[in-house]
Amino acid sequence: MSAPFSVLHVCTGNICRSPMSERILDGLTGEDVYNHGAGISAFHEGENMQPNSMDELESRGYEFQGHRARRLVRAHVESSDLVLVATTGHLEYIAERFPEAVGRTFLVRSLGRAAADLLADLPPGDTATRGKALVAAADERRGDYDAINLSDPWGMSRAVYGSIADQLEDALKPVAAVLEAEL
Repeated sequence: MSAPFSVLHVCTGNICRSPMSERILDGLTGEDVYNHGAGISAFHEGENMQPNSMDELESRGYEFQGHRARRLVRAHVESSDLVLVATTGHLEYIAERFPEAVGRTFLVRSLGRAAADLLADLPPGDTATRGKALVAAADERRGDYDAINLSDPWGMSRAVYGSIADQLEDALKPVAAVLEAEL
């Protein structure tokens, strides 16, 4: 068995969007995918995810317990095959600090659209092979997709968190379909 395909989920504080993204993709994929997250700010380091994030995950059947926010460091990026970010600001942060990772860093909502389009064209293989093929193909077609940010729900109502979770599920289901395809 090959090493798991590693997906890093990044937002600002690692308490709202990236934990939801991480836990949703984790719930949609198997043991061959390792999901982990971090924030570009250390402001919330060590904190649990926001209660509305936990409630939204729990209501959808995803694991919500055991999260602790952490600040993004080089080791997180270097150990990841795919980096999913919430906004263009996070994309720029990665590009400035980790330019070697730009080719495998995508806005989560934009990658979801690319994954849906590319699913049938990717080569057969195990999870890591298909994941790396998705990253390469999406990087080549990066300009074909609009930059779609994932709004920050921090301090907003549960309904806003629900909308963010809907957007994440819509984006991550095609990614999971690529990673979990048995061809």
